[in-house]
Amino acid sequence: MTLGTIAILIAVAFALAFLTESLVEYLMGTPMEHVAVLKPWKWSLMYIAAAVGVGLALYWKIDLIAVVANGVATLSKIELSWSVSPVGQILSGLIIGRGSNFLHDFLGKVLVKPELPFKAQP
Repeated sequence: MTLGTIAILIAVAFALAFLTESLVEYLMGTPMEHVAVLKPWKWSLMYIAAAVGVGLALYWKIDLIAVVANGVATLSKIELSWSVSPVGQILSGLIIGRGSNFLHDFLGKVLVKPELPFKAQP
């Protein structure tokens, strides 16, 4: 596995985390905010995101543990080929699902529209 392939897989994982956050927030978060019956279930969004992340990782066969292991092996010039496993895919899906929450918080803090200072009119 080349470093380019590793970089692509990590970029795909970030894209899937963003996609997971967007889909869960749009399809589940918005109704939970506006429908009174669903408001008590808003706590379940992080588990829904985890399930979506696992589903995406299994579908796309993403194993971030294998990616990191192969990347370290490549950088240290060790002959090692860590194969993709279902356990690695499930753990990667949980990382993607949880990463979507971190990504949401990070973007919410970084991409805040700055407030202009108030100037009093004489």
